[in-house]
Amino acid sequence: MRLGPLTGLVAVVLIAVAFGMGGDTPDVGDSGPQVKLFFQEHDTQQAVSVYLLVLAGVFLVFFAGSLRHHLAESDRHGWLPQVAFAGGILSAGGFWVASGVTLALIDASDEQRVGGPALQAMNAIGNDLFIPFVGGIGLMVLAAGLGTAHSGTPLPRWLGWAGIVLGVLVFIPWVGFFAFLASGLWIIVASVLLARRPNVPDTARTPNVSTS
Repeated sequence: MRLGPLTGLVAVVLIAVAFGMGGDTPDVGDSGPQVKLFFQEHDTQQAVSVYLLVLAGVFLVFFAGSLRHHLAESDRHGWLPQVAFAGGILSAGGFWVASGVTLALIDASDEQRVGGPALQAMNAIGNDLFIPFVGGIGLMVLAAGLGTAHSGTPLPRWLGWAGIVLGVLVFIPWVGFFAFLASGLWIIVASVLLARRPNVPDTARTPNVSTS
């Protein structure tokens, strides 16, 4: 599909909106009653944020598949396209798991039998459940960057080197969060460039083999 790569752009927009709607959630050290009150007062807002994040994961998987396809065109026997695809899958799963914890907090905040310690524990888990989706994005961008810089894909080499830098920085404490945000811009640029790429007929990609 010509517009397949643009699923990455849609995923980034949905993730940004979801995080923006989620707002400033309770900290790890906040008490159970504080957590309960927050999710009671912001249940609708949080529910919409969860839905957008789940939807973003769907688009992210489609983008990862499209990215793998384009990377494999110039690296048919390599393994980096598969690693990039695996990173996208891991990140989408991370978003869905984090969404499930938030949904559990929304539901539990309306239950009288759920005490403060349980809510406090779930909130602490939810606050630190960023490693899978952040690490998955870093892995996808790093593998795509290595494949682009090494083999020369439909993406420009400068974008490949940028992906390598961002992919490495994602796994460095304290700067990883900012690299994760910048990786969203990398995905947007890659999405647009791949979508603008002219269609290449299959006969042009595969050399003719004559048989006698």
